[in-house]
Formats: sequence, C-alpha cells, structure tokens
Amino acid sequence: MPSDLDRRRRILARLPPLEEVIRGSVVVRWLRCGKLGCHCAEDEGHRATYLTVTHAGGRTEQISLPAELVALAEHGVAAYRAWWAAVEKLSAINRDQIRRERRQQAAFRRRSAGRSPRPRRSR
Repeated sequence: MPSDLDRRRRILARLPPLEEVIRGSVVVRWLRCGKLGCHCAEDEGHRATYLTVTHAGGRTEQISLPAELVALAEHGVAAYRAWWAAVEKLSAINRDQIRRERRQQAAFRRRSAGRSPRPRRSR
C-alpha cells in the first residue's frame, strides 16, 4: 500500500494549474426576446450562457459569456472542481493519519500503564 506521502503527491501531481481556477458555474438559459415574429416566440428561444458566481453575503454575479469564451469558462470551473476534490481527498488522508497517531498513542499509554508507576516527587 502506498504511503500517505505518496498518495498526497499523486493527488497533487494530477491537478491543473492553479492559475486556471474559476469558482462558479456555467449556466445556459433559453430566453425569449419578445419581438413579434421572432422564432423564439414559438421555438426554444435564444441561447444565453453565463458564468454565475455567488459571493459571501449571498450576492450573485452573472457574467454573460460569448460563444468563444464558453470553453474557457468551463475549463476554469472544471479546474476549480478538481482542486476542491483534491482538498477533500488530502483532508481524508490527513484525518486517517490523525486517527492512526491517536491509536498508537493510546496503545503506548496502555503499555506504559502496565509498568511500575513513576515515583512521585515530594513537595
């Protein structure tokens, strides 16, 4: 079984560059313009793509994306999700390490308790 350090290094090696990270979601909407005779009155509407980000405090920002920037935004959002997933995996590895250390310390204390007690210092 690979060591924790090896597992951590493998996770980090697969990450995309941090500079490409974009927190948010790419959202596609179909809008109706309201013009008489426009195809959107009867068909599915006009495609509109946005990068949506919710900030602390609940404020939402939407950036309208022209078709040529959709792939870039999707790539950045995918990079963010990859980093977030890596943080979760690394955190799980570190929690497991803490649990193992805790068990080892408890076992050491139990073994030490079987020995003769240390002499108390006089006051």
